[in-house]
Amino acid sequence: MSRIPGLKRFFRLERPSDIDQEIQFHIETRVDDLVRRGMDPDQARREAYRAFGDLKRYHDETLTIDREFAREVRMKEFFASVWSDLGYALRGLRRSPVFTVVAILTLTLGIGATVAVFSAVSGVILRPLPFVQADRIVHLGERDLAQGGRGGTTSAENTYDWQRMNRSFQAMSLYSTFSMTLTGAGTPTRIDVTNVTPGTFDVFHVTPLLGRPIAPTDTMQGAGNVALLSYDFWRAKLGADPNVVGKPLQLNFNKFEIIGVLPEGFHGPGDLDRPLWTNFVNDTSDGRAGRSKNVYALLKPGVTVQQAQLDMTRIAKQLEATYPRYNKNMTVAVSPLADVVFGDVERPLYLLLGASALVLLIACANISNLLVARGIARGREVAMRAALGAGRGRITRQLLTESFVLSAVGSACGIALAYAALHTMTALGPSVFAMRPPEIDVRVLVFTLVLSVASTVLFGLIPAMRMTRTALYETLRESGRIVGQGGRRTRGVLALAQLALAVVLLASSALVIKSFARVLRVEPGVRTENMLYADVWLPRLRYDSAKSVAFYTELERRLAATPGVLHVGFTSQVPFSGYLDRVGVSKFGGRPEVQGNDAPEGDRYVVTPAYFKTMAIQLVRGRVLSPEDRYENGPVAVIDEEFARRAFPGQDPIGQTMKLPIRSEFATIVGVVRHVKTYGLDASSPGQIYTTNAQYPWRWLSVVVHTSGDAALFAPTLARVVQSVDPDEPISNVSTMEVALDNLLKARRFALTLLGAFAGVAIVLAAIGLYGVIAYGVTQRRRELGVRVALGAQSTEIARMVVAEGVRIAILGAILGGIGAIATGRLMASLLFEVNPRDPVVLAGVSVGLVAVALIASLIPARKAMRIDATEILRGD
Repeated sequence: MSRIPGLKRFFRLERPSDIDQEIQFHIETRVDDLVRRGMDPDQARREAYRAFGDLKRYHDETLTIDREFAREVRMKEFFASVWSDLGYALRGLRRSPVFTVVAILTLTLGIGATVAVFSAVSGVILRPLPFVQADRIVHLGERDLAQGGRGGTTSAENTYDWQRMNRSFQAMSLYSTFSMTLTGAGTPTRIDVTNVTPGTFDVFHVTPLLGRPIAPTDTMQGAGNVALLSYDFWRAKLGADPNVVGKPLQLNFNKFEIIGVLPEGFHGPGDLDRPLWTNFVNDTSDGRAGRSKNVYALLKPGVTVQQAQLDMTRIAKQLEATYPRYNKNMTVAVSPLADVVFGDVERPLYLLLGASALVLLIACANISNLLVARGIARGREVAMRAALGAGRGRITRQLLTESFVLSAVGSACGIALAYAALHTMTALGPSVFAMRPPEIDVRVLVFTLVLSVASTVLFGLIPAMRMTRTALYETLRESGRIVGQGGRRTRGVLALAQLALAVVLLASSALVIKSFARVLRVEPGVRTENMLYADVWLPRLRYDSAKSVAFYTELERRLAATPGVLHVGFTSQVPFSGYLDRVGVSKFGGRPEVQGNDAPEGDRYVVTPAYFKTMAIQLVRGRVLSPEDRYENGPVAVIDEEFARRAFPGQDPIGQTMKLPIRSEFATIVGVVRHVKTYGLDASSPGQIYTTNAQYPWRWLSVVVHTSGDAALFAPTLARVVQSVDPDEPISNVSTMEVALDNLLKARRFALTLLGAFAGVAIVLAAIGLYGVIAYGVTQRRRELGVRVALGAQSTEIARMVVAEGVRIAILGAILGGIGAIATGRLMASLLFEVNPRDPVVLAGVSVGLVAVALIASLIPARKAMRIDATEILRGD
């Protein structure tokens, strides 16, 4: 232990023998005193020991007191030393304001970017879901056996069989969604409603704040209408009336009895987060093919998702054998609730977190470069401190303290930058951000603290080790010349690391930009400019089929006569709005009936004839729907190219017939139109089937209006015209086609924006780092360059040599970064559309761009080198 310098002094190790000697001294003194008084020596010794008492106890107490005192002294010395280091670090940073500002700004960008993205990861992914036993809640949905991914919706009949046959679930929830008109509470308004079964309360462990949950008797045929209110709706619309249970509520002009209020703060996932929950009563006319219902289930204790998946796969095979017409080639996907809530944002968020970490690494490399340069300038100071007795550990601690001060200030500024960016991130981010927004919470603060400490080590350790490793005698003798040579190599390696990391970020950003450009070049198939749409849903109690057709006909006539309207039409679903009405067609004229998933599917659109002109949907062959296609005439349909390819491969679809829902007659196909990218520009869809509202009456249509000016400004006029036809009919879900399409591109735009910003910051930091390396190299080599000039070297040769050094570093950085970009390309696949993750054009372009940046960063140092005065340098020697 004595071989370790200062270890005894630092720990102040005590020797118990010293305490024994001290005690023995006091005893001997007492013995001598008693002997002088005339007592026999043996008797005096016995009396001294008796009077002193328990020797072991005094020994232990004395040792404890001494150790506590030594510990107190050590702590005082330690904190005094730390305080001294902090004060010295602050004074040193204050004496170098340019260095301090550049370092703090660099760290602010690096830490701020990382903290901002982590706040999104924390808020969306790491934050626990607000449901009891959320890890046991799963979504059950049907999908094509040949496809992967999560399942979609299902039928009530299949769900009832799942409940009866499963061995894995403790409870199961079935629900469907729609909108209703609320009257009797002021101006009629549209309100989103969810029909739920009693199992919903068991799956999500919901106990009403007031009243009771929906009971099994409420879901039987003929049961009365009942409703539970969300807490927010209860407060906003009914003034938090404590006596609300039992009161009536008028929806679609039907009476609903209020039976309860949901607890405060409860928000169901997805479509379950609606103002009203009403009782689900199955409409048996939908049949097993009516797959429009959603299902959540609660796993039994001890049952895993994988076990439940095997169980549901078994059930799906049994139902396929029993009901092949509806369930052929269909299976059930069991998805954890977290997968449904997070959607497809989990992987992009983690990729962005990795990108922000690269920015932080580049920032740390930049700060390391600055500290190495600053340390070279302080070489004599460090050597002098060592000569005066400061140990290597003491000097390293001082240098790391300066790094920690920079990191702490940079972290504080980074948190402020991240906090300022949260609003922008929420606005630009995917829809899940609205439900689970990024936020600066305890987890983020702890992450920032760890990040601060890690960054201190990352950018402070290399310079500290470099400075304390230099030979004292050589430093004092050479005035830092040898230190400069080693520091130059270190700074070159750090600059190379910066450039390589920047290439990875630039390549990733370029791939996303190229992908986004490809997406924007996709033709949506419909007009999006100056297009407004809104839902106009007619209640069954007041509108039968004939009245609904008359209502939409009159509304179309009045809107067409309104100033500013160029075209107007109606449709059962609006492209890009997220609402789907997919149907499978199993019966075609002159062909055997197709069973199950073999039946071609299409999105059904019930429209007015003017819809095609309003939306600018192009006709390929045949004709579109016309006003002459009335109910009493034979039903007709128009299909798009995609459905024609799937349903009639190699055939002319014009004149073919097929059986569509609602009517028993076969519909004749009279036209084929262009395919509409209704699910999004980067998503495939099964095709479209169009029928006319006159032949297939539909009470829930959306109006689409092509205006001569800004479509959003026409919304108040649209509402007034609708109420001029029926004062009790409101409009809802008012939006423009451009906004709807933009919402579908939000996730891509979010990733593009952040990656682009990170790449921009990375290349600027890398360029600054490279400039610093070249500029400092020129300063360190002034004598060498002066000698070259004195020996006849031209200024252009000197400049070429300086620029070549920067280009060499850039080329090597591009090679290493290209390898890294290729390795990470596979992770980018989910963000790309029709772009190879290892696109050679992108990698080559990024590499050329990096070399160009290196040239620019080397020009200023090169010009400085060209102006070196050889005479002045030689005179100085």
